[in-house]
Formats: sequence, structure tokens, C-alpha cells
Amino acid sequence: MFNLGVRCVQSTKIQVDTVLFTLVKLRNYVSFKTAARCLSVNTNIQRRFYSNNTMLNLKDFCISDYDVIGFDLDGTLLRYNLNNMVPLEYELLVKYLMEKKYPRVLLDKQFDSDFIQKGLIVDAERGNLIKLAADGEILKATHGTRFLSSAEIEDVYGKSRKWDIAQDYINDPLSAWNGPVSEKLRTLLDYFDIAASLVFAQAVDALDETVYTNTNVLQKNDYKVWPDILSGLIQMYSRDHFASGTSAYFEALKQNPEKYLLKTDQQVIQLLRELRSSGKALYLLTGSNIDFANFTASYALGPNWRDLFNCVVSFAKKPGFFFMQRSFLQNNNLSEVPNSEMPLQDDLLAKGKSFSQGNWEQLNESLCKHVLRKDVNKTSRSLYVGDNLIQDVYAPYTKASMDAIAISEEMFENKSSYEYYKIIQSSSWGSYFNLNGRPTLWFSVIENYSKLCISQMDVIANVPVKEKIQCGNQHGFFPNVPNGQLVQ
Repeated sequence: MFNLGVRCVQSTKIQVDTVLFTLVKLRNYVSFKTAARCLSVNTNIQRRFYSNNTMLNLKDFCISDYDVIGFDLDGTLLRYNLNNMVPLEYELLVKYLMEKKYPRVLLDKQFDSDFIQKGLIVDAERGNLIKLAADGEILKATHGTRFLSSAEIEDVYGKSRKWDIAQDYINDPLSAWNGPVSEKLRTLLDYFDIAASLVFAQAVDALDETVYTNTNVLQKNDYKVWPDILSGLIQMYSRDHFASGTSAYFEALKQNPEKYLLKTDQQVIQLLRELRSSGKALYLLTGSNIDFANFTASYALGPNWRDLFNCVVSFAKKPGFFFMQRSFLQNNNLSEVPNSEMPLQDDLLAKGKSFSQGNWEQLNESLCKHVLRKDVNKTSRSLYVGDNLIQDVYAPYTKASMDAIAISEEMFENKSSYEYYKIIQSSSWGSYFNLNGRPTLWFSVIENYSKLCISQMDVIANVPVKEKIQCGNQHGFFPNVPNGQLVQ
């Protein structure tokens, strides 16, 4: 859930009498070779870029190797109909800005799915959007919705094409989550805020067309649009607004859940059951409040969704959950109980299985004690699965010493038959993972901090829990690297 505080394979049991290949190795080998044959001439630059890497460090993964396994809800176990949800977010944000007396020309703008892309960075004061390479160089940028030329990017950001605040963010993404930096830079990391990029850009256009007509807008650095966008997002997603009925977003989902929510594949649900019955400690960790989480999870996973987990943590305030010492609060009747803070040394699961806020250290200790029946100091391996690359991948890996699986529907960006193709791909911005062979910042985060990157949970649900997945690449993408970025 938007935080306001701040591969597909089928397997059968076949006996293969060979020394050279197990079934899984053969499958991944075929997947790799098949993808390689699909490379076009346009990928030659990409292949040259990665040619200095070797195939000796291929990533592998087996979910049964882990003792404690956590899952995000939104965008992971629960998927949304992006064709309906993202335009809804756009419409509500535009309506909110009009209530703030923005120029009426904003109403003449249209939803443009090709302009939006997950992972864009807002330069709030300049009215710009930027796309970063792994080293922080600006690959593309817009002022409002107008794409800047290379010369214009250098005029604004210097010959190096690097923004000092963005460099600070790359060096420590968590330091920019809150505080002064967050007022200047904002990353749009999931499908709850992806529409904000277009509304922000169109609002800048509207102001340039009506208010700043005699201004060199590329030199202007005092736009005040982003605070209004943020206020609009808060109005939509504030956790109190689900119960109060004051969020048009929540009300739309309540009235027509089948329009916006997808049913979770039964194989994914069976995977959760199998993992829990085998003695693994499973927990659900979501930024959503318990009432909204119950609404969406009941629709997607079924009315008994809580039985799939040993513990449910709502309003978790990620990424801080993984490294801060916040107290847990009790949940009761789909609401957080006021003043129910539990001491940090308390045995969590001795007092229930549904909590709010909290911290990883206390949760892990209690799961080890009650589910694994061993002291937390004994060797146990932890895994977290989620779609937000900072909250769900970077933070668990760097702050809690656990492995992470990244969920990225952008792995389908070259599959025009994919149902949500128009939302997940952008011809305007180029690939989410690279531009002209240059890996993006988010490709780098996936490569460096995730154990595996998959398009959706169905991918690992289709692999037997004790079977090892071996990627055909050292970046961790399964079943193959998106957009033809294969290592030679």
C-alpha cells in the first residue's frame, strides 16, 4: 500500500536418467536459449554492455530453504486491475487539484498511459520528472509533460547530467524517505502513486500555460505543485478514510471490487498452505490498515485468509518496520486499539496473531519461538516478498539481513498481449530496466538486493517448494532477463 509516512513454469515429477541435467536445469537452460533466440538487432548494445560479466555467478533459489517467510499484500499476494485502478487514481487527483483552484485548462488534459512509468523521480521544485541510470545519470527528463533535449538536461543539471539530491538518494534511499529531502525529491515506486507523475506534469503544464507565460520555466525552481499532489494522495489513502467513507478511492473499491481487484490464483493460495503446513513461519506484512487489508484480502484470498499465516501485521510503516524499534499495537474488530502499545520485550504471538505497526526484531523472535520452536539466535533464514523496491527489497536486505524477492509486472513490458501492457510499458520513457543498454537505477536495485525477480507470485507457485530454481542470468530475473538483456 502507498506509504504516507514517509519465472512462469509448470513442473511434473519425471524421472530423468541423466548426469548432465536435472529437470530444473534443463528447463532453465531451454528458457534461456529460447529468450536468446528472440533477441532483435536492437539489443546488440545491451548485449555488449553486459558482455564483461560471466555466467559463473548465476543466482539460484529454493523457497523451502527459508524458515521465516513474509509477504506483502498489495501488488504481491493481491493484484489489481491496473487498467481500471490507475485511471481512477488519475481522475481523483485531477479532481482534487481542481478543488484547490488550479487552472481550468487542467480539465482539458487527458489520461495518457504511455506517459506514466513506475520508478520516475519527481524534481518537485523544478516541475520536472527524471529517469535515472544506475550511476545516477539522468537518462531522460521532462518539464511538465515536455521531454527535454540532452542540451536542456545539461543546462538544468550540469554537464554530468546528475542531480546532487538524486545522488544522495541513491547513496541512501532510506534517508530521503522522510524529512527535507522528501520535499524536493519523490520516487513513485508502485501502482498506488504512479498516476501522480502524469497529474503533476499536467499541472505544471497548466501553470506554465496560464501563470508563467513570460517566465523561463526551465530556470524556475519554486513550483508548489507537489505538496498539493501529496495532499491529494493523503486524501485518497489515509487509513482512517476507509471506515469513515471520506475517500472516493476507497468508496469506488467498496462499491465495485470486481472492477479493481483480482482473485488470487489458487496455486498461490495452495503454496501458502503448503509452506505453513510444512512448518515454515509465515506472516503477512502490509502497509494497509487492517480494515482495508481485510476487505481486499477477503476478496482475493477468501474469507479465511488469516488462516494462511501465523501472524498478520497491518499498517506496518515500511520501510521503518525493518530497522526501527516501534511498538506493536493490538488489532480488534478491524481497527487498531488505541493505547494498546506492547513493550518491545513482550512475546508477541502469546497475545494474538493480528497486530498493527511494530518492528521486525520482535516479530522474528516470536515466530522463531512459537512456530519454529527454537531460539532466535539459532540459525534461521528469512525471506520477504514484495513489489516496492525500497520498502520490500532494499530495506529488508540491508537492514534486516534477509533475502528478498522482487515482484515486477514490468517483466511483461515486451509482451503486447499482456492484459495490462498499456500501463506497465512506456514508449515515451523506454524500458523500466534499461535505456539504450544503460541499466536503470531500478534494474540495479533488483540486481544488487533481490534474490529473485519475478513478474507475479504465480511464477514461484508453479514450482514445487523443494525444487531449486536456477536463473539463466546472474541478475536474478526468472525465468529470463526482461527486454533481452541476456548475459553472454
